[in-house]
Amino acid sequence: MASESARIAKDKGNTAFKAGDYATAVGHYTSAILADTKDPTFPLNRAAAYIKLGKHNDAERDCTTVLKLSPNNVKALFRRGQARLGLNRLDDARADLNNALKLEPANAAVAQELAHVEKTIQQKQDKQRTAPAPHTIGISSTTVLGAMEAHPKRRRIPIKIVESPGGKSLKSASPIIDLNGSNATKASDLLTPISSRSTSLTGQPPETSTLPDAPNLAATESARSFIDAKKVRESAKPPRVVGGIFRPSGQHTIITQQQNLTSVSPSDKDVHSSATTPPGGNVASSSEKSTRSVQPPVNLFQFTRSWEMLDSNESRWELISGIKPSLIPQIFQTSLEPSLLVSILYAFRHILDRGQIGESSIYADIWSYMESFQKVQRFGTVLLLMSKNEKQLFDGIWETLKAHDSSHSS
Repeated sequence: MASESARIAKDKGNTAFKAGDYATAVGHYTSAILADTKDPTFPLNRAAAYIKLGKHNDAERDCTTVLKLSPNNVKALFRRGQARLGLNRLDDARADLNNALKLEPANAAVAQELAHVEKTIQQKQDKQRTAPAPHTIGISSTTVLGAMEAHPKRRRIPIKIVESPGGKSLKSASPIIDLNGSNATKASDLLTPISSRSTSLTGQPPETSTLPDAPNLAATESARSFIDAKKVRESAKPPRVVGGIFRPSGQHTIITQQQNLTSVSPSDKDVHSSATTPPGGNVASSSEKSTRSVQPPVNLFQFTRSWEMLDSNESRWELISGIKPSLIPQIFQTSLEPSLLVSILYAFRHILDRGQIGESSIYADIWSYMESFQKVQRFGTVLLLMSKNEKQLFDGIWETLKAHDSSHSS
C-alpha cells in the first residue's frame, strides 16, 4: 500500500494533469515515485504526462519500469506502444499493442491505436515501393573510344630558353613549314625569348622587355616568396585614410591606416583628453560605469546575460530592482531554472542581512518580487527540484519579511 506522502503527491499530480499542467504533474508524480518505488501507478501516470509533453523516450522508460513491476499491465503496454510510435519505432509499437490486445481483446482504445500503427506501416512500405530507383547511366567502351578520337589528348611540349654567354638570347633559325609544304623563314614571325633570371657570366645584366605600366619591376623580381611579393604590392599602394582631426583653422590632421594613434601631436592629445574627461577631472570607476550602464532587461536572455556579468549581490539587486515586479512572470515564463532562482534568493538574503533595518521600502520591494516569482509558470516544479538547504533559504526569506511586517504593523 502506498504511503501517505506518496498518495498526496499522486493526487496533486492528477489535479495538475486534469488542468493541463503536465510539467507540474511530472514533478508531483516524481515525488510520489521517490516516496514509494514499488507502486507501478506512479511511473504509469508520469508516462502519460511525458507523452503529453512529447517526451517519448522518458515515457518508454517509465512504461518499461511498470512492466517490470507488473508484467501484464495493459495500460503500460498501450502507453509504451504510443511512445514507440512517437519515436518512429513502428515494429516495436505494433508488438506492444498486439500484446495488450491479447490480454484485453475487447479494449477499443488499444484496437484503434493498433489500426493506426498498421496504417502507418503500410503507408511507409508503399512509399518505399513507389520511390524511384537510383538512375544509372551505362557507358559502352565504343562510346568512350569515339569520344577519345573526337577529342584527342593534347600534349605539353616544354620550351627551353637558350642564352648566349653574354646574356643575349639566340634566335632560332629553324625553318617554318606551312600547310602547303613549302619552307619559309620569316624573322618577323619568330618570338624573341626573354629570360627572367640572371644567368650572365660576365656580370652584364640580361636583356629585359619593356612592359608598359609595370612599376616596381625590379622589386618584384627580387621577391623570393609570395610574402615578399605581397609586401611589395602593399608598399606600392597609396596610404588609406581612416580618420583625422578637423579644425576650424584649416590645419587638419589626417590619420592613415599605417599610422599609430600614439603619433598624434600633444595638442591633439589635449583635444582628445578634454573630450573624454568630464569637467573637474574626476573619472568614474569601472564599477560605477557598469552600474549606470545596466539597462532593465526585457526578456530572459538579456536578464541572464546581465546577471552573469555581475559579481556582487549589490549590483545584482540594482539589476533586478530596475524591473517592475509585475513583469517577472512575463520575462521568465516557463524557463525559470532552479540555479538562477537560488542566486536571486541569495541576493535577496544579502540585501535583507546587510543591516539597513530602517529601509522599509526594501522589505516591501522584496515582498513584491517574491510574490511575483511565485506567479511564474512551473514555479512549483522548480521548488521540487531545489535541495533542502535551498528550500530553507526560500522559507527563511519569507519568515524575515513576515516578521518585519508584523513588527511594523503592531
